[in-house]
Amino acid sequence: MSKKEIFMGGYYLVMVFFVSCALYDLVSESVTGFTFGYVFALFYFIYRARVVSEHLSYLEKKDEDIS
Repeated sequence: MSKKEIFMGGYYLVMVFFVSCALYDLVSESVTGFTFGYVFALFYFIYRARVVSEHLSYLEKKDEDIS
C-alpha cells in the first residue's frame, strides 16, 4: 500500500462512520439534528477526500518529475 492509500483510508473510515451513524438513526427512528449533521459532514468529507486525493496525486507526479 502506498502512503496515499493509507492516508485516504482515514477519510474513507470517517465516511463509513457517518453513514453508519445516519443509518442507525433512521433505522431506530430517532432522527434528530445530529442525523442531519452526519449527512452534511459526510458530504463535506466526500468533497475534502476528493480534493486531498487530487493534491496527493499532484505531489506524487511532482516527485516523479523531479527524480
